[in-house]
Amino acid sequence: MRLKKISLFIMANLVGLSLMAEGYQLNTQSARQLGMGHLGAALKLGGESMLFNPAGLSYMEGKADISLGATAIFSKVKFNSGNYNAETDNPIGTPLFGYAGFKIIENLYAGVSITNPAGNSLVWPDNWNGSTYIQNISLKVFSVQPTISYKFNDHLSIGAGLMADFGSMDMSKGIMPVGSIAAFLPLLPTQYHPVINNNLTVSPLNMHLSGKSKIGFGFNVGILYSPNDKISIGLSYRSKVMMRLEGGDAAVNYSSTDLEALFAMLAQSPNFPAAVKGAMLLDGATFNAELPIPSNTNLGVAWRASDKILLSAELQYVGWKAYDKLSIVFPNVTMNSPKNFSNTMIYRVGAEFYCTSKFTARAGFVYDNTPSDLTLYTPDSPGSDKISVTTGFTYRPVKFMDVDFAFQYNHGVKTNGKFIQNNAILFGGDYKTTAFLPSLGVRFKF
Repeated sequence: MRLKKISLFIMANLVGLSLMAEGYQLNTQSARQLGMGHLGAALKLGGESMLFNPAGLSYMEGKADISLGATAIFSKVKFNSGNYNAETDNPIGTPLFGYAGFKIIENLYAGVSITNPAGNSLVWPDNWNGSTYIQNISLKVFSVQPTISYKFNDHLSIGAGLMADFGSMDMSKGIMPVGSIAAFLPLLPTQYHPVINNNLTVSPLNMHLSGKSKIGFGFNVGILYSPNDKISIGLSYRSKVMMRLEGGDAAVNYSSTDLEALFAMLAQSPNFPAAVKGAMLLDGATFNAELPIPSNTNLGVAWRASDKILLSAELQYVGWKAYDKLSIVFPNVTMNSPKNFSNTMIYRVGAEFYCTSKFTARAGFVYDNTPSDLTLYTPDSPGSDKISVTTGFTYRPVKFMDVDFAFQYNHGVKTNGKFIQNNAILFGGDYKTTAFLPSLGVRFKF
């Protein structure tokens, strides 16, 4: 009976295999705008408008506007279930951004940007209670966007860009729960019992998946309208991009060489669970998978309250419903993981204060709803409603150069999530996420 339960668990767990989850969209593509709540649909940001609203590119000053920088992400997830606690030890994330905009002819501007629109990294403790859902995971996505923008007059402009996205993923997870191999003791002569007993406190069987995606294409379009010199209204749309990973590599690892040899022997027995044997056969297999980078619709309004104060508010509608399930296709088996994400809204407000000709200060506030289904919630997707406060400044040492710095504190609301299948709770608990994001950028205008 215990072997049957292990077999059923592995079958359910492999179906639940996941590449990535809520939180993989990044909003860190500008140090200047991060300090203002990372809004910009209604602002004239020069080269950086290529991301926020391509129509704003045609209001850039001079003939060239170049900016680049990076954001460091210090994140942590805490898990609690009864008396059990676990905490991630995530590496520092370093999403990059770069923009280069140029004046082509009068009222016509073009440029190219490279950003990290998606990415995530989670590292849970070794052999923790949720290791069969995720042990560690890393996703990196890059987007290259050539852009063109035309200004009809001082009041109206349009813009469009072609997005070419590509990336890579790497993840590990347990296949069998810690201690579950004790169920094999009745199948074995006593001389093999030490092999089992020596591996009871570790995840005995693990899977590692890795691969690179093909280039996926999308578009970014926008319009910017300024009825007067105090108010501007912007609307932009970034389409969904489907990342397709083909020919990824799967590897099955054992907690010890002795256990690997023992399992190879046991697999010849008709009493050996078919699900365990099937998992072992995935070692060296290739797989295909798809992951959507969701669409984003941004509507913003900006008001220049005075010569020294600029205020802006923005709604960002994220098309997370595209992530309804995840399918991982091996040559002889397809594993479907339901996600059932919902579309969400992000609310942003920000302010900019012109202190002197060399110094500008900023502040912002963000409220971000989680798209996660709390009945299909797994620790590879520790989503939550998030509240963020931001601040930053620009220092201009010389006329043609700006140095931007920003800091964001991201507070995730405690979330109780459960993974439920066939009316049974397979895993669940309370999750709490926090993140600190300092960002540094430099901008040149000629």
